[in-house]
Amino acid sequence: MTASDWMVILAVLLAPIIAIQVSNYIEKRRERRLRRLSVFRTPMTTRATKLSPAFVEALNMIDVEFYGNDRKSKAVREDWKSLLDHLYDKSLSGEAWAIKKEDLTSELLHKMALSLGYHFDKVHIKRATYFPSDHGEIEEDHQLIRKGLRTLFSGERSLPMEVTSFPTSEQIVRKLDEMHKLLRDFLSAEHL
Repeated sequence: MTASDWMVILAVLLAPIIAIQVSNYIEKRRERRLRRLSVFRTPMTTRATKLSPAFVEALNMIDVEFYGNDRKSKAVREDWKSLLDHLYDKSLSGEAWAIKKEDLTSELLHKMALSLGYHFDKVHIKRATYFPSDHGEIEEDHQLIRKGLRTLFSGERSLPMEVTSFPTSEQIVRKLDEMHKLLRDFLSAEHL
């Protein structure tokens, strides 16, 4: 047998193994991209409602799904860390804090888009959302109700009550007679 015969035999034996390995590699890359797309799509579609559980969950998945040493993954994780640091920073006032949060969120989504091959500019990410004003009112109402119930249940506030009238002695006698009749009927021989 010649060297070329051995090379043919080796190629015939190794070709299926190499094909399987290449196929597995391609499938893993495709699955990784799909997971990253999911983590990107969720905050993109819910960016107008940043309190939604889906938005928060997607942000918390960034460290897992964008794990890696490539430049784009690192950039996404760095922007996520900047946003996360800001979310816990209480040194800024309400409006300044909210504006910076919007900017950092837009920057993060922009980097995620670029890493996945989308070319949205930051202004588009920040402004191109549809959020009906009624949804905002509903969220404000829910927040007001939650806060009100919390203060009520914690004892910080009480329900205001206003007595508009007291029952007359005639009404009291009538109610007592009704209750007496119900009690007498209940205790009658039929129920025993």
